Amino acid sequence: MSAEIRMLPEAPRPDAGRAEWLASVLALGPSGILARVEAAGLRGRGGLGRPVADRWRLCAAQADAERTVVLSTYDPDPEMPAAATLLASDPRAVLEGLLIAAHAVGATRALLFVDREDEALPARLEAAVAGLGAAKPAGLAIGIAPGEARYVCREDTALLASMAGRPAMSALTPPLPAVRGFEGRPTVVHHAETCAQIAALFRADASAAPGPGTKLFRVFGDVRSPGLFERPLGTTLRALVEDAGGLPEGRTLQFVQVGGPGGPILVPSELDAAADYAAFEGCGWKLGSGSLSVRAMETCVVDYVRERTAALEPQACGRCVMGREGSWQIQAILRDMTSGRGKPEDLETLAGLAEGMRDGCLCSVCPTAGDVAATAAARFPEEFENHLRKKKCRTLSCSRYATFHILPDKCTGCGACLPKCPTRAISGEDGYIHVIDPDTCDSCGICEDVCRPIAAAIVRAGAVKPQTPPAPIPVGTFVKKAGLGGLGGLRRPSGL
Repeated sequence: MSAEIRMLPEAPRPDAGRAEWLASVLALGPSGILARVEAAGLRGRGGLGRPVADRWRLCAAQADAERTVVLSTYDPDPEMPAAATLLASDPRAVLEGLLIAAHAVGATRALLFVDREDEALPARLEAAVAGLGAAKPAGLAIGIAPGEARYVCREDTALLASMAGRPAMSALTPPLPAVRGFEGRPTVVHHAETCAQIAALFRADASAAPGPGTKLFRVFGDVRSPGLFERPLGTTLRALVEDAGGLPEGRTLQFVQVGGPGGPILVPSELDAAADYAAFEGCGWKLGSGSLSVRAMETCVVDYVRERTAALEPQACGRCVMGREGSWQIQAILRDMTSGRGKPEDLETLAGLAEGMRDGCLCSVCPTAGDVAATAAARFPEEFENHLRKKKCRTLSCSRYATFHILPDKCTGCGACLPKCPTRAISGEDGYIHVIDPDTCDSCGICEDVCRPIAAAIVRAGAVKPQTPPAPIPVGTFVKKAGLGGLGGLRRPSGL
């Protein structure tokens, strides 16, 4: 056992009502519990959505009597704090689900995996375990297991390696953890949301037909009221966006990414799909964590995908070549696409990498980098072609495809941008309207970042440029020429 794992002592201070309810559930016996979970079609909520009953049955069938259940309190998707929310609101319900799972598989040990850097959670969990008292399966020992928490820990073998004090890296399967898991013993790993759903299933009316339960969804991005929502599985994606208030007035929906940074990119016509594991699998997608990133037309889809894969690439555990090198190559290709160095054959290369990662990676984590790029390119081919062949970005989000200008009616002549320009493309002095030389500017965008909190005088432009003086002149003396337009502070599509 890892030296960091700390088994918790018995502390009989149970809530009498909840202890009585839990005892009645445990009295159903492993077969009765398994039958109800199987009838409900309950799926794990950790991201992959595997049937809970299948795991339990496989683990319980092993000859080794020393079986372990693991509760993951870590949220791999930083945009979907499901475990954190549930453990903050009702940790007892999460632990009750864990104990029901332990009884169903005949476990002798329940371990609570926590992020080693989270100093507050172990004490809260210990207090919640103390509240259980003796209301748990006979002979079950409960302990806290700190480990390195990384995105790859959404995959069970990586999480178990971290618990054992090894680097969080995926292992080759089979054998599955339910056959040979932590310390070589049969092991079932459940996310906190899965355990909460197990408890909720048995709290429901036993005479009613059991259902697959609810799911936590977080809707954010270009919506009026971003937030965390609990909705029945099968709720449409469109309804979830509407739960968050829809898009602000004047904004038009472009796409929604579902399930975290590696989830599929879906267009408005696909939003009537049910947010359900089986429905998503039928479409070749993964529901993942349940987060929905909603984006309006002002978002450059190519740059958005670059940012998402940039978050995924360093999370590759490094064990397999396809995961390690494929993630890096996808990020490099997208970086080239958004910086003017893309090649026409890059789209074909992206598709080949995505397919190769699906077939060649050890786990299900790294292929998501290819999936997000592939689904985006399939739905927005013109956007990708514009970046690769025409060297244009419709939204001007990709700075290399835009020209930068200083608006004369907003420039205060402060000079803050002058020393920051790496190519010395900005001219001017104190009290003078500054001017950017387009032949010298390399479109790095640093000046825009510097000016934004001061005067917001620097803007991007495509084919239509704002009126600016040809050389620095005193602040307040510039007069626009009649009959000539100008973008002012607006970004316009470069194709105008």
